[in-house]
Amino acid sequence: MTTVVLDSPDYHVHINNQVLHIQHNSAPPRLLPLNAIERVVLGAGITLSTDLQLALAGAGKELVVIGRKHCVSLFNPHAAPNNVRIRQYQAVCEPAKRAKLVRALLDARRAGQNRVLAKLGCVQLPALTHTQGHPMLQEAQLSHQYWRQWAVAFYHDGFKGRERQPPNDPINALLSLTATLEDQALAPALLAEGFDLAIGLHHATGYRRASLVLDVKELTRAELELWVITQWLAGTFTHAHFSSTAAGCRLTREGQQQFYPKWFAWQKKRRPALRRLARLCRYAMERA
Repeated sequence: MTTVVLDSPDYHVHINNQVLHIQHNSAPPRLLPLNAIERVVLGAGITLSTDLQLALAGAGKELVVIGRKHCVSLFNPHAAPNNVRIRQYQAVCEPAKRAKLVRALLDARRAGQNRVLAKLGCVQLPALTHTQGHPMLQEAQLSHQYWRQWAVAFYHDGFKGRERQPPNDPINALLSLTATLEDQALAPALLAEGFDLAIGLHHATGYRRASLVLDVKELTRAELELWVITQWLAGTFTHAHFSSTAAGCRLTREGQQQFYPKWFAWQKKRRPALRRLARLCRYAMERA
C-alpha cells in the first residue's frame, strides 16, 4: 500500500472512478488507483475536492493535512457507548480528582524522560515533590534540566535547546513533526473509548485545541523522542535531509521520502499499543 505525500503548494487532487488524479503546473499528471493507497499526506496550499474526502473516508483511507503549526486528519471515529465523558467532566470539575490524575500524569512523564536520559547516558531527573510548590512550576524546572542534557548530548549536531516555533535545527524539526503527527495517532483511540478530546485535565481546556490529546501525549512523548534519537544516531536522517529558511528548519523532499514511510510503518505497529493506552486512561478515569 502506498502513502502519497504532497508537500509543495499548487497541487490539485481529485478523484474520478476510484482513481486519484494528481495535477501540478510544473509536472505531468499522475494517476493512482484508490485501492492501492493507504493514506494521503498533504501540505499547505493544495486544492482537493470534497468528493475525494468522501471517497477516502468511505474506503477507510487516512487523510492527513500538515501545516506549520497544526495538523488535521480525516478518519471515521467510533465512540464507545459508555459514560466516560460524564466521568471525565466530573474529574475536571472536582479539584481533588483532577489533582490526583495530574500528579499521576506528571510522574509518568518524568519516568519517560528518565528512560530517554538513560538512553543518552545522562543524569536522571529527581522525583516530583507534589507537596511542595505548584506542579506546573516543578514540571517547568524538570523540563529545563531535561533539554539542557539533550543540548550537551547533541551539541555537535547543532541542538542547543528545545525550539518549537519554528524549529531551528534538524533534531528540533524531527521532534516537532513527530509531536504534531502524534495528535492524529492518539485521537481515534481516545474517541473509541468515549472521551471528549477537548476537555483536558493538565492542559487547560480552550485555546481551540484538543486538550485531552495533549494530556495523553505526555505519556507517549518519551516514546517519540526515543524514536527520533534512534533514527538520528543510526544515520537514517542527517543534515542533508533538511533545509533552513526564515520559516525554520524543514525536511527536504528527499527527507520527506525518507521520513514518512518509516513513520507510518512504525505507527502501524504502534496502533494496538495506543488502543491499550487509551483503555488504560479510561480505567484510570473510572477509578478516580
